[in-house]
Amino acid sequence: MMTNAIAIALCAILSVESRNGADTRTGDGGRAVGHFQIWPVAVFEANRVERIMASQEKRKARRWNLADRKCPVKSREMGEVTMRWHYRRGVTEPIRLACKWRNPYSRCPEWHRAKIERAME
Repeated sequence: MMTNAIAIALCAILSVESRNGADTRTGDGGRAVGHFQIWPVAVFEANRVERIMASQEKRKARRWNLADRKCPVKSREMGEVTMRWHYRRGVTEPIRLACKWRNPYSRCPEWHRAKIERAME
């Protein structure tokens, strides 16, 4: 289930990371790929989270690989499952959710938070 907060966060991430999908050049020295500028660690995290949530929901887990970062649909799925994970853990405000994409388990830098806020204006 996607909430409005998750949908808003995903739209902001897409805006910040690739100008709404218009700029999909590889960044960060080749580590960030696709519309959501996904690093390999984010693919591993999405798979980890998906396995946990699928077992809780008694369903088969989806699985993504590094090549899936270039697919707009699959990269959005990875973003959505990651946002759902944090939403379930109490991060329900869209700006904070979007910040979790860059720093899932630590503080979001102010400069990145400002970019998210501008994207949501």
